[in-house]
Amino acid sequence: MFIWGSRAKTHTEGEGQFYCPECEEYRQYEYKKAKQYFTVYFIRTFPTEDLGEYVECTTCNSTFDPKVLEYDPEKEQEKIRSFYFYATLNIMVFIALADGKVDDGEVEEISNIFEKITTIKLERAEIMESIEELNKNNRSIKELAAAVSPYLNDEGKETVLRGAIAISKADGVVHDDELKMLHGLADDLSLPKTYANGIFAEEEIEGK
Repeated sequence: MFIWGSRAKTHTEGEGQFYCPECEEYRQYEYKKAKQYFTVYFIRTFPTEDLGEYVECTTCNSTFDPKVLEYDPEKEQEKIRSFYFYATLNIMVFIALADGKVDDGEVEEISNIFEKITTIKLERAEIMESIEELNKNNRSIKELAAAVSPYLNDEGKETVLRGAIAISKADGVVHDDELKMLHGLADDLSLPKTYANGIFAEEEIEGK
């Protein structure tokens, strides 16, 4: 009697480290593929069908779609952090450019405030590069604020707003165009109105 059939077999194709959503930690994984085999007398002969592939955590044994390997929270946080720094610097430069120019005192103030906010010391060349870039392109402070807003909590948004306020006050006077820009910035950062007005009051700037 001729006995034939099929049987599934899983093969480990690779391994490495990934962020396991179940463990919420970095763990070792095995990358596996399942195939259906044609059997003769219960012996596997040749593959007949790909049944799929998956990633298995070797700690909790949970299985995931292979796309899980693309997610790295540390790299994601670093990307957000870099974007936050970029947006914060450019927003401060925008405020300084409100009167059409940025003098040496404002450059120094931008450097000092940025270091206070981020603990990173900027070189003068980096600030001048940002000034040149903003003078060349058509990006607005509204675009920058709206882009960074989804990645910040209220505390982060407050830090950006206070940095912009500090720059506007650097020459001793907050001009009307700067005041309008600051209010617009608070809106574009999606800061609650009462929250923003509280910041303006503390900074002795007129709210709206």
